[in-house]
Amino acid sequence: MRTALLPFLLCICLAPLRLAAQDGTDEQLAAQYFQTGDYEKAVLYYERLYKKQPTPFYYEQLFKSHLALKQYDRAEKLARDQQKRSDDPRYTVDLGEVYRANNEPSKAQQQFDRALKGMRPDANGVRQTANAFSRHNLHDQALQAYERGQRSVKDGTSFAYEIANLHALKGDVPAMIGAYMDLLATNEGYVQAVQNGLSRHIDFTRRDGHTDLLRTELLRRIQRTPDRSIYQEMLIWLFIQQKDLDGAFVQCKALDKRFDEGGTRLMDLAGIALSNGEYSTALKCYDHVVALGRNDAIYTQARIGQVKTDMGRLTSLADPGRPELEALEQRYLTTLDDLGKARNTVDLMEDLARLQAYYLNDRDAASRLLEEALTLPDLDANIQGRLKLALGDVQLFNGDIWEASLLYSQVDLDFKYDPLGHEARLRNAKVSFHAGDFLWAKSQLDILKASTSKLIANDAMELSLLISDHLGVDSTSVPLSLFAQADLLTFQRRFDEAIDVLDTLDAEFPQDGISDDVLYQRFRIARDRKQFVEAAGYLQKVIEFFPLEILLDNALFDLGRLYEDRLKDPEKAKATYEKLLFEQPGSIFVPEARARYRRLRGDAPDTELPAPAPVIEP
Repeated sequence: MRTALLPFLLCICLAPLRLAAQDGTDEQLAAQYFQTGDYEKAVLYYERLYKKQPTPFYYEQLFKSHLALKQYDRAEKLARDQQKRSDDPRYTVDLGEVYRANNEPSKAQQQFDRALKGMRPDANGVRQTANAFSRHNLHDQALQAYERGQRSVKDGTSFAYEIANLHALKGDVPAMIGAYMDLLATNEGYVQAVQNGLSRHIDFTRRDGHTDLLRTELLRRIQRTPDRSIYQEMLIWLFIQQKDLDGAFVQCKALDKRFDEGGTRLMDLAGIALSNGEYSTALKCYDHVVALGRNDAIYTQARIGQVKTDMGRLTSLADPGRPELEALEQRYLTTLDDLGKARNTVDLMEDLARLQAYYLNDRDAASRLLEEALTLPDLDANIQGRLKLALGDVQLFNGDIWEASLLYSQVDLDFKYDPLGHEARLRNAKVSFHAGDFLWAKSQLDILKASTSKLIANDAMELSLLISDHLGVDSTSVPLSLFAQADLLTFQRRFDEAIDVLDTLDAEFPQDGISDDVLYQRFRIARDRKQFVEAAGYLQKVIEFFPLEILLDNALFDLGRLYEDRLKDPEKAKATYEKLLFEQPGSIFVPEARARYRRLRGDAPDTELPAPAPVIEP
C-alpha cells in the first residue's frame, strides 16, 4: 500500500515545481517573441501569464502587443479590465490611446480629460498622470497635467523641470528656455541640471537663433530681478559655451565688484581661458585681480598666473624670439623677488627652470634654481620628489644621463609604492633604453606594467614590446639603438639630428618592422615644433598603414586632439574619436576620448564655473 501511494505523493509534491518551470519558460518565450516583433505569438504567452498573474508588467506587454497588431477591441477590453483592478490613471490614458490609435479622437479626448480631472492634487498624483501620458508621447496632455499641478498642488512643488523637458521633446526651444529659467527662479540648486538640459538641446557652435533666444531671456531676467545673481551666472556660462571668454570676463568682473568676491570668480575664468589657449583673456583676469591690490593668497596666485600665462603664450609659438624669452625670464625673476621663494612659489621656480633649460639653453641656471628649491623649508615629500624628477630631466636634457638616473633612482626608492615612484622608474628605464642597456630597461618596464597608473603601465608596455620585437639574440640591435638615439635627441630638442637618425633608419632598415614607431617619432618632433599639419600627416600614415600595431590607439587619440585643440576642426576630431571608441574599445584613452567626443557633440557643458554669488554692473 505504501509503495502504491509513493508515485501519487511525488506527483503532488512536484506539481508546483512543474508549474513554476512552465511559467518561467512561457515568460522567456513571450519576451523573445515580443523583442523580435512577433506579436501574435507574444500575445499567446502573455495572455496565459496575465490570466495567472495580472501584474502591471504582463498587462503592459500584452497591451502593447494588441496595439501593435491593431487588435483594438481586445486592447480596450484589457484596459477596462485593468481599470477595475486599479485606479492608476495610466489605464484611463491607455484606454484613450486605444481610441486615438483607432481614429476615434472624441472618445480618446474623453478619456484624456477624465484622467486629468481625476488627477490627485499632490505631487505624486501629478507626476503619475503626466507619466501616463508621456508613455504614449502625448506631450501636450502631459504638459496640461503639470500645468494643472502647478496650480493645484499647495506644498510649493515646482514642475518647471519636467515642463522644460517636455517643451524640449516637442522642439519648442523658446518655451523650454522659459521653463528652465522659471525653475532657477524657484530653486537655484538646479543650475547644473539646467545647464545639462540646455546643452542637450542647443548647439552653442551654431548661429541658429537659439543662443540668441537664451541670451535675450537671460538679459530680460537680469533686468527684472537685478538682486538675483543666478541669471548672470548663467549668462557667464553661456559665454563660455560660445567660447566668448571676453564676454564672460566683462560679466565676471561686474559680479566680482558687486559682491566683493576678491577676484575668486575671475581666477576661475582665468583658469578656463588658460586651458583653452585664450591667453589674452586669462591675462586680463589676472591683471584685474592684481589691480585689486589685496595682499592675500588670491593676489599671490594671480601674480603667478600672470607669468604662467606669458609662458603659455610664448611657448605655444612655433619659434618664440630670444628677446621675448629673456624678457619673460626677467618677469619670472621679478615676481619671485616680490613674492619670495617659498612653498607657495615652488611652481613658479619649476616653470622658470623649464624656461631656462629648454628654451634659453641655460641648463646650469635651471639646475641651480631647482637645487635651491629643494632646500626650501616646509616642502612636503611629494613636492621634493617632483622637483628631483624635474632636476633629473634637466640633467638628461644636458646629456648627463647617469646623474639623471641617480635622481630618478632616489625618487623611485622614496616612493616605491606610489605613482610618483613608478614615474621615476619609467624615466630611469628610458635612460637605460637610451644608453643601449635594453635587457635591464625591459626588466624594469615589465615590472611597471602592473603599475596602478594606467598611463604609466601603458607606456611601459609599449616600450617593452618595442624592445622585445627588435632585440637580437645577442641582446643588441642596430635599428633599436638608432631609434633609442633618435628618442633621446627628440627629448633634448635636437630635432634636426633626430630626423637625420630617423632618415638613416628608414633608408638602411626599411623592412625591420620599426617603421610605425619611426612615423610616430616624426609626429612627436613635428608636434613639438608646432608643425601641426605635418604632425597630423604622420599620424594618418600610422593609422592607414599600421592598423594592427599597438600604436594605433595612441595615433587615433593624438590625431583627435590635434584636430580639436590645434587645427580647430571639430568635425574631424569627432570622427577620429568615434573611430577610436568603436575600433579600440579596450584602449586606456577611451574615457577621455568619450568625454571629448560628447563635449564636441554637445551632450554636456564644455566647462563649468563654480557658483559663488554673482552680479551685474549697471
